[in-house]
Amino acid sequence: MTPAATLVNVTATGDVVTGPGMPLNLVNALPEACLGDLVAGPVCVGAITVTTAVNHLVKGRPAACLSSVVSGVNPVIGAPVATAVVVVPNINRIV
Repeated sequence: MTPAATLVNVTATGDVVTGPGMPLNLVNALPEACLGDLVAGPVCVGAITVTTAVNHLVKGRPAACLSSVVSGVNPVIGAPVATAVVVVPNINRIV
């Protein structure tokens, strides 16, 4: 069980979860992030592809949480990048 991720949470490489998220499921007034949500930043542009909260569904999609894996590419050189969601201040919502 780990804290839930929301939009604007940050990955290990400093990239931001941008959405679309679930606008009707709010955690600390921010939409909850789910599997497939996009991530953008200077190191990785991609999507959340793996989560440990597969049994916690949000409108039919697995919820993203601390340590969810982001897969994408580096926007500058085009190299594949994998990182994890690490900054999740939502410790009051556990999935």
